[in-house]
Amino acid sequence: MQNILIKVIRKIKHEGIKKAICNYVRKTKTLKKELAIIQKYHLIDEEERLRQKNYTFKCKEKISIITPLYNTPQDYLIELIESLKKQTYSNWELCLADGSDESHKYVGAICKNYIKSDERILYKHLEENEGIVGNTNKSIQMATGTYLGLLDHDDILHESALYECMRAIQDKADFIYTDEMKFKNDIENSVDIICKSGFGKDELRSHNYICHFVVFKRSLLDGMNELYRKECEGSQDYDMVLRLTEKAKKIVHIPKILYYWRVHAGSVSQDLSVKWYAVDSAIKAISEQLNRTGDKGKVHCNLPYETIYRIQYEFTEHPLVSICLWGIQGINVKKYIENLLDKTSYRPLEIVVSTGEEIDINDENIQIKNIKTKTDKNRYEWFERARKYMCGEYQLYLKGACIPENDNWIEELLMYARRHDVGVVGTAIKSQWNKVAFGGAVLDWDEGVHIIDKGLDWGDQGYEANMRYVRNITALTSMCMMISRKRMEEIGGYSIELGDCADIDFCLRCQEKKYWNVWNCFSAVYYSESESVIDFWKNVNEFKIKWRDKILQRDEFYHPLLKELKKM
Repeated sequence: MQNILIKVIRKIKHEGIKKAICNYVRKTKTLKKELAIIQKYHLIDEEERLRQKNYTFKCKEKISIITPLYNTPQDYLIELIESLKKQTYSNWELCLADGSDESHKYVGAICKNYIKSDERILYKHLEENEGIVGNTNKSIQMATGTYLGLLDHDDILHESALYECMRAIQDKADFIYTDEMKFKNDIENSVDIICKSGFGKDELRSHNYICHFVVFKRSLLDGMNELYRKECEGSQDYDMVLRLTEKAKKIVHIPKILYYWRVHAGSVSQDLSVKWYAVDSAIKAISEQLNRTGDKGKVHCNLPYETIYRIQYEFTEHPLVSICLWGIQGINVKKYIENLLDKTSYRPLEIVVSTGEEIDINDENIQIKNIKTKTDKNRYEWFERARKYMCGEYQLYLKGACIPENDNWIEELLMYARRHDVGVVGTAIKSQWNKVAFGGAVLDWDEGVHIIDKGLDWGDQGYEANMRYVRNITALTSMCMMISRKRMEEIGGYSIELGDCADIDFCLRCQEKKYWNVWNCFSAVYYSESESVIDFWKNVNEFKIKWRDKILQRDEFYHPLLKELKKM
């Protein structure tokens, strides 16, 4: 209470009492509106409850819920068990491995009392407490289900959690994760939601965004000694998710709030301070995945974000990179190129341009190819024409109004473009108003294309700090993006007939071939013109016709609830 009072006094001193009151009223109205949207999104009514209970699945897989116990508070334990008993899908078992000490014998008493009336609840008192890692592994040994779900001893499942997971299982999913909500006392009045993206290999290497609720096929453990590894204690969940998603054949994200993460004194959700041994364990887990997949690199914290990680992929060779410039009308091209090179550390480079200017650069590691000027139908016709002259192993498409913010911007793009599983790599783009001009793009039927975090202050971190880590995305922009020559030839170049959206079309064709498109915040350019990125995607009709079915499907990187709340 005292801390709240101090904050109020500081706010009044800083803003003045009138402004502070107005801001408080506005914030209260916003929270009230958000609460109504969130409640409608995650709470179900009796009609839906009965529909789910009466639904007949073709295959009724047993889901074993894995819950290690340790001195669990009485109320929390009862609420957890009751949340299982309320599940609208009934073929489950709850595996409780209890490492509680002598002064918490009530934990076993509560469990045994429930067992009398429900044989789906399994309980075992452990001879010694082996911590979260050992106790979880003991709980798994009790399980008889074909799928396993992980539930912490102080949390609660949404009543539809297992039903929704079973729907994904019926569709052949072998690794499933959902959204979650933090709560203190009252779930219904919480607005502390964690909505997640679809699965992205690079986002997962950046941070453990998957977290709760996870359900996976038990056979994914084949060949593993244990689910949790002692050497990764502190980040055992992260290590587990990295290893299981490597093996999974179909990973499904259910964009629904199906897990309630309790906030209380001593819980991880309450205490966000990170112990360095946990950070070290996370770095170890990511590093070991790099070794398993043959991706050489070093992992670091992206400080001050202790639980966001940055990978410096290793490459010893320095292949030629071809930069294709476009949109250079009305600018001093020679001066622009000199400025570009002055802010670029990477060499060797080849710059392909079409201008009437004479351009001479006194650098043996720079080649300039000035192609005869011609009236092209659109920028993609120019790209296709320029490609014939490009000799680089990697092609970088760059609008003439963009200048690098960091001199290693090409190295950052190249680290990803050279990977065998990557399609297109793009940068963060800052506008002349110091706002986010581009944070990656997603498909949306209402808008055609939506730009993540557009208009956000450049210094802001974005939703769940999404401006501070490398992540996978649906589309990048030819204002600044890199593609390997090999990938360009494999995909078949740009579809000129699609006009403005041929770069998005290329990204989608890469996705169809199971390549990752990557947005890299550590490579950034400053964009000096007043036209927005979206202005270069004006004519979307032909694009919408070609990709109609894809657009009508929900874009896995654009969460429907975050869209409604305007959080991205």
